[in-house]
Amino acid sequence: MFIETKSLSIRALDFKDQENLFKIVWQKDVMRFMRDWSDEHPTPESFHDYIQWQKQQQVSKDMYLNKRYAVVLQETDLLIGMVGMGLEDTLNEIEMAYFIDEDYQGNGYATEALQALFEWCMSVSTIPYMILTIDCANAASCKVASKSGFELFEKRTPIGHEQPNMESESYYYYRKYRKASV
Repeated sequence: MFIETKSLSIRALDFKDQENLFKIVWQKDVMRFMRDWSDEHPTPESFHDYIQWQKQQQVSKDMYLNKRYAVVLQETDLLIGMVGMGLEDTLNEIEMAYFIDEDYQGNGYATEALQALFEWCMSVSTIPYMILTIDCANAASCKVASKSGFELFEKRTPIGHEQPNMESESYYYYRKYRKASV
């Protein structure tokens, strides 16, 4: 899979991305809201097996498989973030995920990448919609969701289980449907 947008490319993760990926997952907000990334990757080299596994997933168009893609600047191929999708086990729905290097936030890159991947997913599958689950404390990510066309459905508070990577007890549940055919 390879997607070009106005200013970004979305491509398979590569071993050359290890250093930047490591830098990003140890940034304040990624550690705050997606802690599993830093917990599981204490060094740049620790991404080697993960990237190898992701490379094997790339040819599949199965939305239920967890896939993560590099978000890179078109002009330099510099990794500035990640976007992906896969089955959210507790909800049994296809969820999208993303993060952008704090040095590149505020430029619309997360919105651009999320919209592009959503459109690609809709073009290669028959799934009717995709979701985002966002910690209620993550206001910036909620803005990205809205700008990307995701509709806030409800605020949820899990009872009897904790939602992974959540700082608050509750999260916002967003959904975006495929466009109806004319």
